[in-house]
Amino acid sequence: MIIDALLYDGKSSKEHKVEIEFTFGRRVKVKSHEIDVALEEVVIESRLGNTPRVIEFPNGIRCKSDENDKIDQLLREFDIDFSKAHKIERSLVLTLGAVALTVLFVWFMLTSGANYSASFLANILPKSTLDEVSEITFEHLEESFLEPTKLSQNQEATIQKHFDALTKGEEGYKLHFRSSPEMGANAFALPSGDIVLTDQLVALSRDNEFRDILGVLAHEKGHVVEKHSLQMAIKTGMASVVIGYITGDLSVIVSTIPAILVNSSYSREFEREADRYAVNEMKRLGVSTLYMANLFEALEKKYGSEERSTIESLMASHPLTKERIEYLKEHSH
Repeated sequence: MIIDALLYDGKSSKEHKVEIEFTFGRRVKVKSHEIDVALEEVVIESRLGNTPRVIEFPNGIRCKSDENDKIDQLLREFDIDFSKAHKIERSLVLTLGAVALTVLFVWFMLTSGANYSASFLANILPKSTLDEVSEITFEHLEESFLEPTKLSQNQEATIQKHFDALTKGEEGYKLHFRSSPEMGANAFALPSGDIVLTDQLVALSRDNEFRDILGVLAHEKGHVVEKHSLQMAIKTGMASVVIGYITGDLSVIVSTIPAILVNSSYSREFEREADRYAVNEMKRLGVSTLYMANLFEALEKKYGSEERSTIESLMASHPLTKERIEYLKEHSH
C-alpha cells in the first residue's frame, strides 16, 4: 500500500512530498530518501479525528499524512491494534475531557511551567537540530558582526592550548577566534558547542598566559553543558517550539530559535550556574579563579555592570555583578 505524506528530516526547514510504501513483507520504504526499515521499527501515532497522522522512523525522521483511512486499513491488514485515542473520540465526555487536559497541558507549558518545559525540550531535541540552529546563528553573526581575528599566532596557540585541556576527551567543542568592534569584549557559546572569543576580550586580559581567558572559556562551556542558550531561546519562543515538537515539524524550531539567540541575554541564574561550572573546571585544571575575577573587574570598569548597548547585549551579554566577582575571589586557590 502506498501512502502520500510530508517528510521532515530534522536537518533542514524544508518539507518533502514523499510516498511511503508498506510491503507485504512488513517493510516500510521511502525510496526518495533511501529509507527501508521493518514495520516494527516504525511508530504510527494515534488517530485523532481527521488530523494528520505522524509516522516516526528510527533515525529521527518524521512524516505527516492525512490519509487516515488508508492507514487504518493497513493497520487492520497487518493485524495492528487501532489507537485508543480514535475510540475515545466517539465518546463526547471523553473527547471533551481529552481536549480540556490538552488545553491545560499547553497552558502549563507556556506559563508557570515554562522553565521546566524549556529544560525538557532542550534535552530531547535531536543533535541535528541543535547543529542546524547553531550553524544558522553563526552564519548570521559572521555576516553582521564578526571579522577575522587579528591575534598573533602565539596568542592563539596559548589560548587554544587552554581550550584543548578544558575539553580533552569531549567531542563537539570548537573555539573560534574573531574580532568584533561592534560586539566589543565578548565570548559566547552556541548549543552545538561552538564557542566564539573576540579579540577585544583578549585585549583586556591581565595575564600573559591568558589564564583569565581560560576561565571565560570554562564559563562558556558551562552554558553549553547546561544547555542555557537553548533553554533561553526555547522559553522565549515557547509557542513555536511546542507546536513544532508536537506536529513533528522541526523546521518551525530551526527558523525560530536562531533569531532569539542573537537577541537575548542570559539570566543571572544561568550565569551563576555557569560560574559554578567554571570554578569546578578551573580547580580540576589547577588554575586559580582569581585570574577570571580580575578580568571581570576589567570588563566592569570598561563597560559598566548595568549600562550596556544593544550590541553589547548580544548572545553572551553576561551581567557583570559584584556578587559574581566576589564569588570567584572566594573560590580562588
